[in-house]
This record gives sequence, structure tokens and C-alpha cells, in this order.
Amino acid sequence: MVANAGGYDITIGMANASLTGIAHRGASAYAPENTVAAFDEAIRLGAAAIEFDLRLSADGVPVVVHDETVDRTTNGRGRVAELSRLDLIRFDAGSWKHPRFAGTRIPTLSEALAAIDDLAVPVMELKTWIPPELLTDILAEYDQTARAVLLSFDLQRLAPYRTLLPDVRCGLLADKWTGNLPGLCCDAGTGILALNAGILTLDRVSQARNAGLEVWTYTVNDAGSIAGAAAMGVSGLITDFPDLIRARPAAV
Repeated sequence: MVANAGGYDITIGMANASLTGIAHRGASAYAPENTVAAFDEAIRLGAAAIEFDLRLSADGVPVVVHDETVDRTTNGRGRVAELSRLDLIRFDAGSWKHPRFAGTRIPTLSEALAAIDDLAVPVMELKTWIPPELLTDILAEYDQTARAVLLSFDLQRLAPYRTLLPDVRCGLLADKWTGNLPGLCCDAGTGILALNAGILTLDRVSQARNAGLEVWTYTVNDAGSIAGAAAMGVSGLITDFPDLIRARPAAV
């Protein structure tokens, strides 16, 4: 289970299945993804953890945005890496979702951590290189070093953080399965394997768990698939709909 967040029981056709609900880019089904509004909604809905994406602005500020460009989720244009933080805050990152979110901005990592506080575990996907020393300082400032989780599709990208941030838990995201995935994670000191829901099978979950790994899955948005993942032994589920997992504290 996610550190300090507890597990969550779900009662969708199974008895006492323990599953941690992780809000994908916040409660992105209901609010604009990767914004404070989405984080606030995820917390209101009882998410134990909140996943969000990190990139670096042109002036070296970690910002919360998924795509290489701001085109899809704001009224602006351009590559995140070529825009300063001041450029980015001028864009409206909410109106595309609904007019009531007009004026919503792209948050910095600091703003995201301040919004999440100790109400949920921050789960950060590294979409690009973030200097480990910078990340270390920001996590320490918000007292999140022992709580945070780092995810990446690239084990090599995670390696420096394993050295400088030994208390931060790391996980490999995978959308393709190979039999050596569990071994690669173990060799790299990565304790979580997060599998795309499309490649999730009982045998693969069992292999990973037998290697001592936690198994998460992404992105699951219907009750039947959630129940199936829990039955396979998945312990962390990334979803746009965190309210699909009932927030009842499980016995630890």
C-alpha cells in the first residue's frame, strides 16, 4: 500500500479487497487534469493518493503538465520546455473542461504539494528530466520526502533519485510486458511495477508480487475492471474516477 495513506476497501462483488485509489492527474473526470482544482476534487472524493505529471519550464521550474506542449489543455501554444513560468501562468488551463474552470492555471510542483498537503500521497510521473537536487529541496520544503512516490517509463531516469532520495519510493510504468520486467525492477531497487490495464493478467501480477514488488495498474475507469484488478492482487489503481473506489479505511 502507499506509505502513510492506508489502503481502501472496495465492495464491488468481492469481500474485503484492499486497494489504494490513486487519482489520475487529480480527479480528471470531473476537473481539468493536472490542476489544483482536480487535486481538490480528488481529496474531496477520498482519494488516498494523487498522480500528476512533471515537466521543467524554460527557466527551470518544475511544472505540472502532461504533454510536451500546452496546446491541448490550455488556450496557449508552445512547448513547455520553451516557455517560462511567467509565460505558463498566463494560459487558461481550465476552460477547455468547462466554463466554470475559467482562469485555472498550470501549477508548479510547489503549488501542487501545497494543495495536496498531508491529505493524500503525491505520486509524480517524471515526463522529463528534473534535477534531483531541485526535487530534493522542494520535497523537503513541503515535508513530502518520506511520502512521495516517483514514477517513470524509464528506469534510467529514476536511478539518480534512488541515490539522492532513498526514502522516496519509485515505480516503473510499463505498457508492454516482458518476462524480465520484475527482475529489472528489483535490480534497480524499484519497488513498484505499474502496468497498463491492457496488459494486466493474473500470471503477470503473480510474477511481480512473487518478486517482492507492489503491482499498480493504470488507467482504469469502470467498476468491473476495478474489481478484476483487485481480484488479481493489484494494490494500487490509477483512475480518473476516484469515487469508484469507496473510501472506507481498511484494517492495516
